[in-house]
Amino acid sequence: MPRIVKEEDYAAKRKEILDVVRKLVYTKGYEAMSIQDILDSLKISKGAFYHYFDSKQSLLDGLVEQMLEEADQVMSPILEAADLSAVEKMKQYFDAGSRWKIDQKPFILNLMRIWYDDSNALIRHKQEAAFMKHFSPKLAGIIHQGIEEGTFSTRYPEQFADTMLGLSRGLEGNIVGLLLADHPPPDALEKLELVVGSYYESLERILGAPAGSLWTGTMDILREWISPSS
Repeated sequence: MPRIVKEEDYAAKRKEILDVVRKLVYTKGYEAMSIQDILDSLKISKGAFYHYFDSKQSLLDGLVEQMLEEADQVMSPILEAADLSAVEKMKQYFDAGSRWKIDQKPFILNLMRIWYDDSNALIRHKQEAAFMKHFSPKLAGIIHQGIEEGTFSTRYPEQFADTMLGLSRGLEGNIVGLLLADHPPPDALEKLELVVGSYYESLERILGAPAGSLWTGTMDILREWISPSS
């Protein structure tokens, strides 16, 4: 007889599995993690596990979906706010992500070391693709709003939304390289400011936005990244 599980109980157990999987990804890496590792951590049978995920691939899809939902909870209220201008939405979008990471700096730094390891290349690629597919239309909407408000000027809002997210990945890669260096250069803060400043200047030029309108000048946040973790 088929096993009957209430919808809310099913969702709760599925989340419990994904939370454990996420910890394993951050400690062992996705490629090195096995189904048996998950079973041992949860103390459940293989049959119970396959009731929620039929393969490691479906587990990967579920994990990426969970990460996307968490990002959406932080970003969507800003991107969809009716009382904010396009420029203000962009600035708050960047600030929210930066501040959330700073508030969890020790955890985020440890996570970066695992996340950018080759063992997590597949899940990282899946996550980046999912984030682009989800957030690109939202960013395109802000660009359209900015055009209507007269602060942005571009003929390719949808295409630039993709470009913007692609540039963000490149920016993140450069920042991670500086933050995780075994011996950070003495001018790390200056290098970080140049990398971040060039990103914002690129966005402003492509969008036709006034110089300095998107660059939030978050030097305090950059200093917090470079300073020793507490």
